This record gives sequence, structure tokens and C-alpha cells, in this order.
Amino acid sequence: MSTTMSRRRMMGASALTMVGTVGAVLTAEALTGIAPHRGLSPTDRVAPRPQDSTVACRTEVFWRAHPAERLVSLTFDDGPDPRWTPQVLDALAAHDARATFFQMGDAVVEHPEITRDVHDAGHEIASHGSGHLDLSTMSVDAIRENLGSTHDAIAETTGTAPTLVRPPWGRIDAPGLLVASELGYDVALWSHHLPTEKAEKVVDTDVATASPGMVVLCHDGRGTPADSLYVAVRRLLAELTDEGYTFVSVSELRAAEQVPA
Repeated sequence: MSTTMSRRRMMGASALTMVGTVGAVLTAEALTGIAPHRGLSPTDRVAPRPQDSTVACRTEVFWRAHPAERLVSLTFDDGPDPRWTPQVLDALAAHDARATFFQMGDAVVEHPEITRDVHDAGHEIASHGSGHLDLSTMSVDAIRENLGSTHDAIAETTGTAPTLVRPPWGRIDAPGLLVASELGYDVALWSHHLPTEKAEKVVDTDVATASPGMVVLCHDGRGTPADSLYVAVRRLLAELTDEGYTFVSVSELRAAEQVPA
């Protein structure tokens, strides 16, 4: 074997070693951000089997719909909030728009009058759990308590039981899905986002990529909102309304006639 060929093979082996090492580091770093259960057995987050149940046990997870008409949904998480929620209601009323509010149970208990205002204005109220906790880190019993108390708070305050849940941060796994099915919920995620940071720039993207069936995530509670966010919300409402879109609740969006797949 020539010296040149030997060196090439050695360099190639070194390069592969470096790639493997970098890949391992990147994989570890990536997992740090997305896998809170590292080190646990894969079966630790398996939901209990509903073996004693004789009724259907199912839930649907969805990001958007595909209605035949130009319908879209604007959604608000983390309320009710006495400062921000009334601003949202005013913006929606100005465009005869309906929305879905994914409310936290503890906030409903603290501000029931705001929840009633949302309900009385014709908007849908759904569950966002209580305390903005990560459902994917909780036991089945803890999830049942969290979502169950929120369900009861919304139903008692408005007279209408919620039928949808949006898990905080969009994080849910098998135990949470089981509890959602027990409560008769489907799991509503989103296709678009209108965040507080750079809202006036992001709204341009949301408008440019709008299509029938989109579900837009926004906020009206906790530390997320700012006045600038609702400038962008008003722009979204105005520009899409001018383009012929109608804003409806998530449940109305899903109940509308859908384009066949």
C-alpha cells in the first residue's frame, strides 16, 4: 500500500470520527430541548389501558381544517385577563369576527366576569388546563385533576362545557390524550402563529400564507401580550376580511363543509 493511499484512508477515518462525534453532540443537544423524559423507560409515558371501559375511547389531534368556504379561525391562549381580553373582544367585534379562547382554569376562577363576557359575545371557550403546566410531565391522575378542574370552572361559569383542549406549548402525549378522550375533547393545535415579538412583521407572513382552514395562535393572558400585538391582530382581521375571509370559532371551522382529501 502506498504512503499516499494510507494517508488518505487515515484522513478519511479521522473525518468520519469527527462527523460521528459532532453528530452525537448535536443529537444530544437537540434532545435536551425536546425530550423532557430522557433516561426514562419508553413505557413510562404509556397511558393506562381502558380495559374496563365499554365505550369508545378516542380523540383527534388537528392543526387546521380544509373548508370549502373562505373560513379561518383566530385563537387566544392564556386568558381570561382583565387588561388584554377586553381589547381582543373589541377588535373582534369591529369585524364581526368570532374566535376561540383557550382559557386557563385558575384564570377563569379569578376572573369569571371576563369569561362570561367572552361567552356572551358569542365566542367559543375551550380548555387550556390550569396553571399553564406541561401535561407531558404529569401523571394521568394529575392531568385528570388539572383538566377536570378547568372543565368544571368553564362549565359552571358559562353554562356550556368545553369540547376542545389546547395543551400548553402544544405538548401532549399518551396520558394526556387518554384524559382528553375521557372528557370528550379533541386536541386543537395551530397552523399559524402571531407572537408578541415582531408581531407587525409576522402578521405580514400570516396574511401572505393565509388559506381557508388556517388556525392562528395568539395570546390574551399571562406575560405574553403587549399593545403592539393587538395592532397586528387588528391588521390580520382587517386584511383577511378585505380578502373575503370570515373568522369563525374552531368548532365552526371544523363543522363547516370540508373539501374532500
